[in-house]
Amino acid sequence: MSKNSFKKSIQEKYKGRGNTWVKISQTSQAYSQFLDLIPDCVEGQTFKTHIEREGFGWLRFSKVEGTDANPLETFEVRYKGSKIDHPNNLLTVSHNVSKEFELLGNTPVKLDLEVLPENRKTKPLKGASSMKRSFSKTKNEEEVIDVYNVEEEIKIIKEATLTKPSSQELEDWYEFLRLNDLYEENV
Repeated sequence: MSKNSFKKSIQEKYKGRGNTWVKISQTSQAYSQFLDLIPDCVEGQTFKTHIEREGFGWLRFSKVEGTDANPLETFEVRYKGSKIDHPNNLLTVSHNVSKEFELLGNTPVKLDLEVLPENRKTKPLKGASSMKRSFSKTKNEEEVIDVYNVEEEIKIIKEATLTKPSSQELEDWYEFLRLNDLYEENV
């Protein structure tokens, strides 16, 4: 095993788009150090406003240093905007402290963390609508069917938990397969 293998195992956590960003909670041991790295300027005050509104800060992983016995992780505090490099505004913490940092899951730009809520643009899903369509039931009657919001339906489906099928559900499935000549006994 090489002497720097501990670095590779730590860096593995931060691989992938958006995974270089972590949340630093207000209860973290390093939170006060994080706040100290935000200067008292217009950009710094704006960044602090965003942090207070969201309830957490965000850092960009930079590198792993230290030794196998005492690994250190370095993060950039990008108070001028997450797209602007801040190579001299670094927070270095022990690996034990950084383990409590959650992955942000995406970039602050994609998550709209650096935009005031009233200025955020919502992006409607393709096909999402809340329009109404009319269909004729008979010559004299007309039924109005409300076409629901697809975005809400997708959210419900994503949140649904999968469960094992009941015996009755399995029996119904096999019956469906038999009726449609799709069931083979010897498979």
